[in-house]
Amino acid sequence: MRFLRFLSISAILPVLAVAHDDLTGSTGGSNKLAFILPNLFGTGGLTLPNPEHVAHFDSAFRESFTPFNSAIASQLTSLPLPSPASGFVYTIDPALGVATKSSVSFGPILAERAETIGKDKFFFGFSSQFFRFDSLDGINLRKVPAVFQHSPTENVNYQRDLITADTLLDMRIGQFTSYFTYGLTDRLDVSVALPLVSANLDVISTASIRRIGTGADNTVHFFNTGDKTTEQFSGAGHATGLGDVLIRTKGTVYRSAKAGLALGLDLRAPTGDEYDFLGSGAPGVRPFLAASFRAGRLSPHFNGSFQWNGSSVLAGDVTTGRKEKLSNEIGYVAGADIGVTQKFTLAMDLLGVSRTNGKYATLTNFTAANNQNFQNIAFRNGARNITNGSVGFKVNGVANLLVTFNLLFKLNDDGLRGRVAPLIGLAYSF
Repeated sequence: MRFLRFLSISAILPVLAVAHDDLTGSTGGSNKLAFILPNLFGTGGLTLPNPEHVAHFDSAFRESFTPFNSAIASQLTSLPLPSPASGFVYTIDPALGVATKSSVSFGPILAERAETIGKDKFFFGFSSQFFRFDSLDGINLRKVPAVFQHSPTENVNYQRDLITADTLLDMRIGQFTSYFTYGLTDRLDVSVALPLVSANLDVISTASIRRIGTGADNTVHFFNTGDKTTEQFSGAGHATGLGDVLIRTKGTVYRSAKAGLALGLDLRAPTGDEYDFLGSGAPGVRPFLAASFRAGRLSPHFNGSFQWNGSSVLAGDVTTGRKEKLSNEIGYVAGADIGVTQKFTLAMDLLGVSRTNGKYATLTNFTAANNQNFQNIAFRNGARNITNGSVGFKVNGVANLLVTFNLLFKLNDDGLRGRVAPLIGLAYSF
């Protein structure tokens, strides 16, 4: 009966997640977040308003920032979700024949432990996480440089002119996750995680004409602004809706009084709208193992996983609909949870993700015709290693209710990152 209730709730909640899109700004084209950067300066580059001269400037900006969309998609495949494992673990007391609580701590927050929750036990929870990304591979997203070169023309002096742009990117994702776990047997759990995602992207770019070839003449290359030399381009968007649904099975293959080992499998369905950064746009399969140990009130744990990702338009080209494969990932979590008291558990973790291939951002120097150097963003192929730290606690207030608070913080600069991501959650088991 409880299992049927679990399935019915899992089926109803995705329907209740109502998507909403809202876009403002000067980007034109589609009203989806993934089009803001490719269309920021126009659909084909940056063209100045001189009717007597085709003053068209192009840049690797549009091509370069396709990997920005890909970085968002990769981030959505690896955002740490709160563990759907119950904070309470039950075992059958052979003397009494009833289920009793057996754990001395409430378990990890962003990691899995080997124990399952117990036959016919049901666990559900809700958490809220907020991510504000401020760097991409160590590059400050508050000031991203780009260089626009003049398209080929017969006038050499015209062609020497450049446009440089400094761009502010403000990307924010709120993830509100409902998760449910049911104990099919004493050794096998099934879980569902349903994320409701809120995505916000604001972009402001200040472009400046560098008249290296035309000198003081502002009648050839100009903006329709007061000084004719600088202009600001902007775009902003917001979307809310169902993210990528996760289904997890976990089975304990070994357990003793002091240790346990479990094997599990995650299936990620691309249910989130990738064009609005609500989902990755690609299916995912993630086998994992979870080992945990007990030493008094201290419970160390370790997770290892491999995640296969499918193809997404965010890894290809949103303007044409071309899809490419997202990078596969190798992940690990190592940490411990400590039952400080019967009502309070402290959890600490080191989380790592290694992307086997993909693009990463770097800054290069562009040398103009007058030997002046300008910084320019570029992307290279290569592996990336993302390392985060996590510290938090769980408090058992009343009955089987758990309150969770956690901080996720970056330990290196690889990938699309924010400094700190807070998490608050509630969970209950019966």
